[in-house]
Amino acid sequence: MEYLKPALIAQFILAFYFQAILWFPLGAWNDQPGDRLLAVVKSGEAPLAAITFASLMLLPSLLFALAYWRRWLWLIWLCLCGNIVWLAMQIQSWWIPYLFGADARAIQNQKFLERTYKILPSFPNHPAPDAMHIVLDILLLFVVALTLISLLKARRLQSRTSTPNPQTSLT
Repeated sequence: MEYLKPALIAQFILAFYFQAILWFPLGAWNDQPGDRLLAVVKSGEAPLAAITFASLMLLPSLLFALAYWRRWLWLIWLCLCGNIVWLAMQIQSWWIPYLFGADARAIQNQKFLERTYKILPSFPNHPAPDAMHIVLDILLLFVVALTLISLLKARRLQSRTSTPNPQTSLT
């Protein structure tokens, strides 16, 4: 399972980044509508809901770590499926509108992100994802790729060790 360690590390980097942008105001990096979770908890408005949401967002990383520790490849496959769904949602929300054009609702939603950092240029009806989401998507893609490569390697190694080698057979 040593080959899964880079995927585990990447999963925790993604989790750390996501928790940081959820909890802390980082200026134009995550200047989105609503308060960061730290402000919500401090205000006492809905601390249980905020903490529950943040904890649920940690769940995939914690499950991945448990699966790594217990050597449960089936659970790592399940975590990978969750990350693939999340990545698909990011692609649908940010990259399809940027590459192929956005509808009026997506254009309206972009107005909430006007104060965020942009790396890519926007074009009419092609709103650029902000830098925070670009980094999130790169990390997520990295996690998905590393996990998939590691799991395929694990499957290959398992099939090699479970299939008897005719050259070492005593028959």
